[in-house]
Amino acid sequence: MAINIGSKRSYSEDVAHLPEIKDPDVLCAFKDLMAASWDELDATVIHDVKNALPKNSDDKSGQEILKNIFQSAEAVEEFSGRVMSLKMELDDSIGMSGEVCWPWVQR
Repeated sequence: MAINIGSKRSYSEDVAHLPEIKDPDVLCAFKDLMAASWDELDATVIHDVKNALPKNSDDKSGQEILKNIFQSAEAVEEFSGRVMSLKMELDDSIGMSGEVCWPWVQR
């Protein structure tokens, strides 16, 4: 089997299929949300999504898709925050906060 270095790799549309969103504001908000880090959502992305959702548009299915993705992103952001808080609490309780705790040194 030969390895083709520098060759172009084609992808099937089925692999990277995006939903059909007709409204340009909803589509822009969707793409921004998909490109953002869900650990901490950017305020401009949230603003764009919240402006696109209540908009009077014929693309109700696109708005529903955006709403579902936004709810997922908010859930991931909240979960990530809680996991980080738990990690920090565990680190503090077992002395992993960066300080060296030698057994012969009294506090």
